Amino acid sequence: MKKTHTIIIFMILSLIVGCDDFKEESFSMSQIDKRACEQLNADSLAVENVAVGLDTSFTTMADTIEYIKSLDSSMISISSDPWSVRISKDTCFLSLNGSGETLIVINESVDVTLFAENGKNLPPESFTIDLSTVSECPEMKARYLFNFVSGDYLMRIAGGKLTKTLFVIMNNE
Repeated sequence: MKKTHTIIIFMILSLIVGCDDFKEESFSMSQIDKRACEQLNADSLAVENVAVGLDTSFTTMADTIEYIKSLDSSMISISSDPWSVRISKDTCFLSLNGSGETLIVINESVDVTLFAENGKNLPPESFTIDLSTVSECPEMKARYLFNFVSGDYLMRIAGGKLTKTLFVIMNNE
């Protein structure tokens, strides 16, 4: 009986001492995600744009981008201000001029695909959201990090019938 009590006490002490190895870790959002989240929450400052559905077929991607650029309301740029984008169809397009590492954050779950002027798809370097960001900024539903060569890009937005979507597009500083 005494041997059993000694073993139980030894096991309890081992657990208590062993638990000190597991300390709580704290996680926090990156600075750029904090700035992007602040902008998502400042939707009253948003510049309104209209993402267009293309009913016309163009010969080259450069022609498509030039057409979208000619529609002032469908052109967005890298800025610290949020962009409010009205989406009328399940697939719409915007024009974007950018260079360097660029972060695109959206308050809706939409798929964003970028195409360069030569027609090639530009995949994002990252499209994941850290769990710390999800917990601190639930407004952020989509996050894309692209590395642009200076130039114009066609942004395809695919998603449900969304009426107003907020985009924050900023350099990853």
